[in-house]
Amino acid sequence: MGDAGWALSRLYHTVVNCRDLDESVAFYRLLGFEVLNDRRHVVWPAFVAGIFGLKRAQGRGVLMVLPEDRDGPMIDLIEWVEPFAEFPEPGERGETVPRIIAFRTRGVHAAYLALSAKGVTFTQPPHTPEEPLGIIGTACCYDPNGNIIELIELEPGVRHSRATEALAERR
Repeated sequence: MGDAGWALSRLYHTVVNCRDLDESVAFYRLLGFEVLNDRRHVVWPAFVAGIFGLKRAQGRGVLMVLPEDRDGPMIDLIEWVEPFAEFPEPGERGETVPRIIAFRTRGVHAAYLALSAKGVTFTQPPHTPEEPLGIIGTACCYDPNGNIIELIELEPGVRHSRATEALAERR
């Protein structure tokens, strides 16, 4: 890539399609995000549709960021007006592959208790693997749009789970 004159430098933002933008902003605030830029009333210029490979595009949006990582990746919440985004009802999702957004978390067990007390629905209580994976615990909840939000706490100094090493030891 160095010879090609370009390279990716970092993750900029992730778009989260929203059924109800206000409800989604409230949820991500519960997780600790704050509004960086409120674009609920911005009329998108015509070129936006082409960027996304659409004939028309209009939406309401809010950029959110973690206060401890203001220059880090943003969550770009978008409630699509044109074309209208459809969302399956939670009970109708069945065994479809989930959409997952994972956040490195400090105090995953406390997060589970605090968010549960505020009405957030989790797939199950926090899980701590028995294997030495470097994971203190994981807990997954649903955002208002049916996305699974994974909260994962790793042991100090661990960048990712040690699943590869643990599986190799079993063989």
